[in-house]
Amino acid sequence: MRKVIGSLAVLLFICIFTIHASAQSLTDIDNHWAKKEIEVLNTRGVVSGYEDGKFRPYSQVTRGQFVAYLARALDLPKGDSAFPDVPESSRLYNEIAAGKKAGIITGNNKGLALADAPVTRADVAAMLDRAMRLKGDYNERQPLNFVDASKIGKYAYPAVERMSYYGLIKGTDHNKFEPQKIATRGEAAVFIYRMMDKLGLLNGEKNPGQAPQLPDNQEAVIPINDQQSVKVRMNTKSVALTYDKSVAVNHILSKDIHYYYHLGQPSKPLGSLRVTLRTLDNGDTFVFTKFIHNGSDTYSASISLPFEQANEYSLVKYSSFGTVNQSHHSLFGVDKTSHPVGILSVKNGSTLKNDIMIGKNYISVQRQTNYPNGQQSVIRELLEEKESYEIINGTAGQTVTAQMNMDVRGKAISESWMLISGKPLFVNTNNRDEWFRRTIADYISINNWLTADGAYTKLPWSIEPAHKMGYGRNVGRLQGGVYLTAYNEHKERYFFDLVVNSLADLDTLSGGALTAGNKPIFETEYTSSGLKDKYNLTAPYIDTRHNENAALFLKNTAESLDIPQLKRANLRYADFLVEQKKLGNTLPITASSYLIADYYKADGPKIKTHASLNHTLGEMRFLLETYKQTNNTAYLTTARQLKAGVENLNWVRPNGDLWYQYNGNHTFGGNDYENLTLMDLLLSQNVFAEVAIPRSKAFDDMIQTKTNYLVNNKIHIIPAVIQLLREQGFGELINKAYPASTRKADIEERPKDTLDLLAE
Repeated sequence: MRKVIGSLAVLLFICIFTIHASAQSLTDIDNHWAKKEIEVLNTRGVVSGYEDGKFRPYSQVTRGQFVAYLARALDLPKGDSAFPDVPESSRLYNEIAAGKKAGIITGNNKGLALADAPVTRADVAAMLDRAMRLKGDYNERQPLNFVDASKIGKYAYPAVERMSYYGLIKGTDHNKFEPQKIATRGEAAVFIYRMMDKLGLLNGEKNPGQAPQLPDNQEAVIPINDQQSVKVRMNTKSVALTYDKSVAVNHILSKDIHYYYHLGQPSKPLGSLRVTLRTLDNGDTFVFTKFIHNGSDTYSASISLPFEQANEYSLVKYSSFGTVNQSHHSLFGVDKTSHPVGILSVKNGSTLKNDIMIGKNYISVQRQTNYPNGQQSVIRELLEEKESYEIINGTAGQTVTAQMNMDVRGKAISESWMLISGKPLFVNTNNRDEWFRRTIADYISINNWLTADGAYTKLPWSIEPAHKMGYGRNVGRLQGGVYLTAYNEHKERYFFDLVVNSLADLDTLSGGALTAGNKPIFETEYTSSGLKDKYNLTAPYIDTRHNENAALFLKNTAESLDIPQLKRANLRYADFLVEQKKLGNTLPITASSYLIADYYKADGPKIKTHASLNHTLGEMRFLLETYKQTNNTAYLTTARQLKAGVENLNWVRPNGDLWYQYNGNHTFGGNDYENLTLMDLLLSQNVFAEVAIPRSKAFDDMIQTKTNYLVNNKIHIIPAVIQLLREQGFGELINKAYPASTRKADIEERPKDTLDLLAE
C-alpha cells in the first residue's frame, strides 16, 4: 500500500510540476504591450519563460524557437529527423524535426537549420505562410503599400502579401515592414497568437480579426501594429465587452478596421462599442471610439495607449495659448466645441517614440425627423464636450500610458479620438503654436469633434429637427481645404494627416463611392427648415456650393499629394452643372441665359428652388477652371450662359447693397453676404481674363456698388478683398477707409461670412 501511495505521490508531483512548468508565472511582462498574447500562449504551453521566471519579451527570437512555437501551436506530428546542425540532444530537436517534416523550415542551401540564428521578420512571414497553408486554402494576397516593400526578398514577398491579407502581419511604425529586422520574443508571441486566432485554435471557432479579450471580459486589447495596441476598458463593475466582428474598409491613402463589441451580455446587450483604427499610408493612426448606450445608467470607460520603452513625456496643451470665446453667432448660436487637448510627446531619453494628438470626449444624442417618403433628416444634439485624461508613468519607469476617461452616458452616444504618429506631428514648433492659436481664435471653422463617420460641426438653428445644440456632417466642412492650405504652406505632418482624414470622411459619407472611383455628388443629410417651409424640400438633397467646395478640395488634394485617381474628380461636379439644364433645374433669364437652382433633389417630385448670386458665381468660375483643365467646350458654354444670366438681371437693391437670390417668380430676395459675393465677383473677373473672355461691365458695376455700400455703412472689408480691389483698379473707393498697406494679403483667405454660406 505504501508503494502505491508513494507512486501516486510521485505521479501527483510530476503532474503538478508539469502544469507549473507549462503555465509558468512570468515576472517581466506586466507592462508589455503583448502581455495578453504571451499569457495565453504560455498557459497553452506554446511559449515559456526562462528558469529565472522571465520571458524577456524584448530579446531576439531564434529560428529554432519560432519553429518550436509553430510546432506546438499547430500540434504538428513528430518528424523523423531534424538537420545536421540540430543534434538529438538539442532541447528543440522534436519541434524542429516536426517543422521540417511539415515543410515549415527548409534549411539553407547547405541543408542547415541555423536554429540558433536570430529570425528576421521576412523569415517569420515565410514560416507563418507555410504554417497557415498546412491548415487550409489561405492563398489570398494583399498588395503591399509598405514604403520599404522593395526590400522584401523574392522568397518572402508572396508570403508577406498573404500574411498581410489575413492580418497576421501589420507592419511597424512609419508604414514599414522592415524585412531584415530581427523579431523579438514578444512580437513572435503576437504572430503566433494571431495565427491561432485566425485558425480558430484559441476558442474552437474561426473569428477573423478578433481583438483579444482579458479574462474578466471588461477590456478589449486591439493591436495597432506589431509594437503598439489600444486598450478599451469598462471601469464599471460587471459591464462586459463581448467581441462581435471586425470590418475592413479601404479609403484613399488610408484604411479603416472597425472592431465591434456588445456592451453587456450578447443575449441582452445594453448597447455597442465600435473602435476604429484608421491607418494612414504614412503609418500614422487615428483611433476613434464610439459607445452607443441604450440603458439608463452612466458607465465609466477608459481608452489607453501604453508606450513601451519610454521614460519621459511632455504635453503641449491648446489651453496654454488662450481661451475660446464661445460667443453667439447670428445663425449658429453658440458652438460648445472648442479644441483637442493637445500633443503628447513620448520619449525614451531624448529620442522621440511617438507624438499623440489627444482629442476630447463628445457626448450626444442622435435626433431625426422621418418623412412619409421613407427618408429622414439626421443630426446630433451635443450634450457635452468633456476633457478627462491621464498621463501615467509605469512603475518600472519604462512605460508611459496616455489614457482618456469617458462617460458612457445612458441613452446617448459617447465618442473620442486620438492620433498616433511615430514622428513629430509638427517639426517646427512655431507652426504648431500658430495653429494652436488659430484654432482657438477661429475654433468654429476648425473641425474638433472627429469621428470615424466624419466630423460633426455646428449647424444653424434653422434645421429639422430643431435643436440649439444641433451638429451634423456638413459637406462644406468635411472637405479639408483649410488643412490642405496649411499643409501646402508648412508641410507639417499633422496637416497631412487631417487632409487624408478628410478624404476618408468624404468617402464614408459617399458610401465608398470616392474610393471606388465613382466620383460622387454629395448629399446633405439634414433638412433646412427654411427650404422646407418655402419649397417643401427635405433631406437628402444636393447643395451646389458645398459640392463645389468638395470638388475643388479633391482636385487640389490630388495635385498637392499626387493622387492620380483624384486628379479628375472635379469633372463629375462640372458634368452635374452642365446636366442641370436638361434636368429642368434652372431658372431661365433669356432664351440663351439662365441660372442653376441652388439645390437639387435627385429622387421624388422635382422641386425648383431659388438661385443665389454667390452660388451662380461659384458655379461659373468652377466651370471655367474645369474648361482650362480639359478644353471641353461644354463647360465653357454653360459658364457663358450663367454669366449672361447674371448680367441680364439687376441685382442692386434700393439701399445700394446687392440682392442675395433670384426667385422663380422673377423676384429678388434675401440679404447678401458682407464680403463673400464681392470676392466672388472680383475673382470671376480674374478668371475671365485667363480664358480670353472680356471683362464684364455688369460685374464691375456690381463691384463698385457693393464696395460703396460697405464703405458708406462702415462694414469691415477683409484684407483679401481689399487687395483684389486695388489690383483691379478700385483702390480709390477704399483708400480713405483703408490706407494702402505694404502687407500682401492672402487672396485664398475666405471671408468670415463663409460660415453663413455653410449654414445653407
